[in-house]
Amino acid sequence: MLKPKFLKTIFFGTPEFVIPVAQSLLQAEYCKLCAIVTNPDRPVGREQILTPSPIKSWALKHDIRVIDSGLKKLAPDLGILAAYGKIIPQELINLFPKGILVIHPSLLPAYRGASPVQAAILAGDRETGVTIIKMDEKMDHGPIISQFKEKILPDETTKTLRERLFKK
Repeated sequence: MLKPKFLKTIFFGTPEFVIPVAQSLLQAEYCKLCAIVTNPDRPVGREQILTPSPIKSWALKHDIRVIDSGLKKLAPDLGILAAYGKIIPQELINLFPKGILVIHPSLLPAYRGASPVQAAILAGDRETGVTIIKMDEKMDHGPIISQFKEKILPDETTKTLRERLFKK
């Protein structure tokens, strides 16, 4: 009997609202979540206590490696990126034979960039959505793999809409 092929997957993300994406990857039958790449710990509060990102805290609770280098040694198949906040250089993209998929909270090509949820609300849009693209060298650009639409409720805030989009 053939063993199923798992995709060795690396997740790139930082804020709390992307934890549902990482959780889905952890539970997926088709992938093995090998590591998380996130932003460095930052000083927080009056005391300036060095604090890990929410996704790093989540990863450590689930015994998932958090790395900032050494991706090549892991020989990953696939990258998944959601709200990472950094541009990924082409040489890093090239380490992933299946590419890096970006989960972006807008109906691309609309609202590229760091604040797509706020932009949709401020523009008075009645719907937005999530687009999954295969990353290329440009920001929030590349072939669209999938898209789904979601209504923007009248009393919606950036926080509630963003959380709802990333839970889908």
